Amino acid sequence: MNRIYYLFIIFQIIYAESTTYEDEIRELINNLNYLDAMSQIESTIEKKPNSSQIYALASEVSLKLDRLEDSNKFMKLAIENDPENDAYRSEWEKIEQLNLSLKSAKKTFDSGYVDESINEYIELISNYPNQGIIHYTLGLIYKSIDDYNLAINQYKLAVKSNPFEEKYKKAILVISQTMAKEGDTEYRRREYQSAINYYKQAIEYSPTYSVALFKLARTYYKAGDLVNASIYLDKNIQIDYNQEQSHKMLGDIARKNGNLEKAIDSYNNAVNINNNYSKAYYSLGSTLIKKGDNESARLALNTATKLDSTYSKAFGALGLVEQNLENYESAILNYKKAVIIDPKGYDFYYRLASVLNITNDYEEAKISAKESINIKRNYAPAFYELGVAEKALGNKVAAISAFEKAQKDKNWRKLATFEIDLLNKGL
Repeated sequence: MNRIYYLFIIFQIIYAESTTYEDEIRELINNLNYLDAMSQIESTIEKKPNSSQIYALASEVSLKLDRLEDSNKFMKLAIENDPENDAYRSEWEKIEQLNLSLKSAKKTFDSGYVDESINEYIELISNYPNQGIIHYTLGLIYKSIDDYNLAINQYKLAVKSNPFEEKYKKAILVISQTMAKEGDTEYRRREYQSAINYYKQAIEYSPTYSVALFKLARTYYKAGDLVNASIYLDKNIQIDYNQEQSHKMLGDIARKNGNLEKAIDSYNNAVNINNNYSKAYYSLGSTLIKKGDNESARLALNTATKLDSTYSKAFGALGLVEQNLENYESAILNYKKAVIIDPKGYDFYYRLASVLNITNDYEEAKISAKESINIKRNYAPAFYELGVAEKALGNKVAAISAFEKAQKDKNWRKLATFEIDLLNKGL
């Protein structure tokens, strides 16, 4: 009697454990936690390798995850462990029929009968409405005939049915990338509105596609629409704050709008995210110069030149900082580095001439000013510095001629006229 009682107790414990496992797995399935359910199933199979119920659950979860071969395999194991169970055999037949139907539809497509294969997949969807693999495969067919809208619709249905399969999400992104590449082509051709349309399509397909968002903003910026550029840059940063390029462009927009403080904040955000971002350091430095903070500008520009020893603009801006701080030798050194890197940098030659005039090196100033003019004819700032050098060297006629050329520019007219008046008075 005691032995029968103990056997009954052991049976009850085993049954309770089995029920607990199945209940936990069923709860995970009902909550759509299929990956956790599969993990629990695999652990349970190790403990109960002959449980038909566990194999049936494994088949069910595998099917929901579009792992059709695994689903088929697990259902066969369920049948092996409970061969009298008609429900298992019925489920296996459904899985087998799904596999055969998918292979048949694919064979139809591979034979060149596109419309017929589409019809087969649509019929499959009506029979298996929640099977992501069918939607995904139909999406591939629509993509092959360049019907991207229908392809995206099917991919999204696949993701909705099975959000755990990464290739479904990737398929959407691939089409978004295709749209973005088309946008790039239009952008290079300066067909900005067409580029905008492609980038918007890419974002419509993949709303969190940050590359397309940035490129859309960049195109608006290039087209002069700073408002829309700012809107999409802000959206991009909301998706991923660590978009240093978006922060920098927001700085460029703020600077164009005259908001130097906001520009500086945005540039600082960019370099804090990426401390190797030489262009952001340059933009930060040049904005700090405009603000009059030359010491801070020097730090930013020094960093830019250390990060990129071929960055002529950064050396030129650093020369201006040193000039503003009256460190003329350092200014000359940086301007000379700038023109070595960029021999066509007419602005660097002009600024070098201005410092050389300040340091009374008029012959060199004259040479530098002429280099600037040789690169950019009628460049008023260089003609003005040439006039200063010629005047200091006692070449009155040449000085007046240079000032007269500078006088043609409204921004330099007042200074040039003043110098001509002085020369005419013998001063």
